[in-house]
Amino acid sequence: MITTSSLSKVAASGDSDAQFRLGYRLAHGRRLGRRWREAASWFARSAAQGHPRAQFHLGTCYDFGHGVAKSYTRAMRYYAKAASQGHAAAQYNLALGYRDGQGVAQDSKRAVFWFRKAAKQGDAEALRDLGVCLHEGLGARRDDKGAVRCYFRAARQGDQKAAFNLGQCYRYGHGVVVNVGKAAFWFRRAAALGHRGAKSALRSLGRSKGRTG
Repeated sequence: MITTSSLSKVAASGDSDAQFRLGYRLAHGRRLGRRWREAASWFARSAAQGHPRAQFHLGTCYDFGHGVAKSYTRAMRYYAKAASQGHAAAQYNLALGYRDGQGVAQDSKRAVFWFRKAAKQGDAEALRDLGVCLHEGLGARRDDKGAVRCYFRAARQGDQKAAFNLGQCYRYGHGVVVNVGKAAFWFRRAAALGHRGAKSALRSLGRSKGRTG
């Protein structure tokens, strides 16, 4: 692995990837500690050259106030730059901004557009939140079957909220035929993944089954 000293020399020469890697090492390296101000500076130099990962990480710096003054507007600006180059996590974060009106004007349709972009790349959180939008008709026509497909793909990746939502779909027949056994399966999966409400839902499901059985 290249030493930090050598990486610094390459970064100083203007290499955008070296600038990004140096910034990442300064932000997350155990040996160097979290030197966020320097990291953000290197991310900015790399991002200015169009490096998508640098743009995303600079966005997170502004999002959380790491090494720079916190600014949701600037965060979304850099997420948008990275998102336009296909960076899935940036697409997801940009979608959240449009969904919640944080750093950009609230726009449910734009949120769904970017959730779809990230979901196509298999991003579990994007799949889950796209499922919610489809289920509730937020920014898109209501599509319970489409929501179930999204929840299923996210749940298979270990997303606890998607697993819980899938259990609810089977419990109430949203996009699928009511199936208590499958509802219980996904509630158990969600509980195993740490979802706080899944055990309560599972107990409630058992009581309902007892009353109707």
